[in-house]
Amino acid sequence: MTVPAARPAPGRLAAALGAGGVAVHLGLAGEHAGHAPAVLAGLAVLALVCLPCGLQLWRRPTDRAAWVSLLALSGLMMLLHLGMRPQGAMLVAVLAVPVAQLLLGAAMLLRRAPAAPGRSPA
Repeated sequence: MTVPAARPAPGRLAAALGAGGVAVHLGLAGEHAGHAPAVLAGLAVLALVCLPCGLQLWRRPTDRAAWVSLLALSGLMMLLHLGMRPQGAMLVAVLAVPVAQLLLGAAMLLRRAPAAPGRSPA
């Protein structure tokens, strides 16, 4: 089943945001490689969790299942980030991607399908 959409832009934007998040997580994992192997493993796993959803949204930007996955993962990401108790600018930084993805996902899933030709939208 697909989400009604005339263009792939929202799906591609959500996928690009996810790719940016993956890059940041992998970069942070590299910084912790020498002294915190558990953090390295955790960041690597979290980064890899995002890949299937992002790839699906890039390839099929109107796929409803991919949008539902995005909403679930973004909500989980927000909870994990808030668990770090960030403050100030760090709070904005760690919530920017999940909040943007949640807004995109909610907008896509709440959109109405266009009315069929010759039919009333009511």
